[in-house]
Amino acid sequence: MVHRMVAQGQSLTGITPDHLRRCLRYLQKSGHTFVSLEEIILALKNKTPLPGKSVVFTMDDGFSDQARIAAPIFHEFDCPLTFFIITGLIDQAMWPWDAKVSWIVDNSKKTMLNIEFSDESLTVKLGDDRKCRLARQTLRDVIKEMDAELVPDILNRLALAADVTIPDVIPAIYQPLTWDTARELEANGVRFAPHSMTHRILSKLGRASVEQEIRGSWETLQRELANPLKVFCYPTGRVLDFGPREIGLLKNEGFLGATATAPGFIEPGKSRDDLIYRLPRFALPENMTDLIQHCSWIEHARYRRAFH
Repeated sequence: MVHRMVAQGQSLTGITPDHLRRCLRYLQKSGHTFVSLEEIILALKNKTPLPGKSVVFTMDDGFSDQARIAAPIFHEFDCPLTFFIITGLIDQAMWPWDAKVSWIVDNSKKTMLNIEFSDESLTVKLGDDRKCRLARQTLRDVIKEMDAELVPDILNRLALAADVTIPDVIPAIYQPLTWDTARELEANGVRFAPHSMTHRILSKLGRASVEQEIRGSWETLQRELANPLKVFCYPTGRVLDFGPREIGLLKNEGFLGATATAPGFIEPGKSRDDLIYRLPRFALPENMTDLIQHCSWIEHARYRRAFH
């Protein structure tokens, strides 16, 4: 699972082009096989084997740096890529709440933020990179547990405490790819799939809103692209962010499966049906040592011992 890509001169946290190339080159030279997400799901459904040491790559959200920097690198290595996109972001109708949290923290001139929630107050320190990184994570974690319908008001209060104004126009650092770019990438083999309309956490929404997030994002992809993949990606994707309601809706709507962010390996032929609707994914490590460990038989054995 890959998120943001970092170009030279950017302060953004993410994966550099050189590191992504090193990862793909290592996997290629060490005998791993790049397969598509659709292949994995069909193998799980049909209980059919896959090549040994198979690896799948996905990318979440739909920011322009992902299309501009990452997609060509995957193409260099002939590595299938499934791109989960927030359709409202590509439509320029909104930008994600968690990106707004980062923007507020990064643009505040204050050294400390105090914000009152309904039943608690929270104080975070700002200043250097470490403090801002911790503040971003703390605020996101707190907001994730709240009713998703209340998040816009919470963000406004956070912006007021930070003495900044949230821009109506999406800032350059959070600019999405365009539908034209998506169509060009699709023509070159990239698959696109829905990541909701607004990136709100589904378990924190009412049923009607969840249905809209799922159906609306899929209908937009069908309208804009020639061959979208009917696999859903849960916003934020923790085990608390979706449940039987969301899985049931996806099944009823005919989705092939869905991905989460809980880390884990996938074993074709040994999986329950529901696993297809909560496929685990490892975040691409930021260093080679962790990547090699994730891909080693030792890590696989340790995982099996812990979770089986």
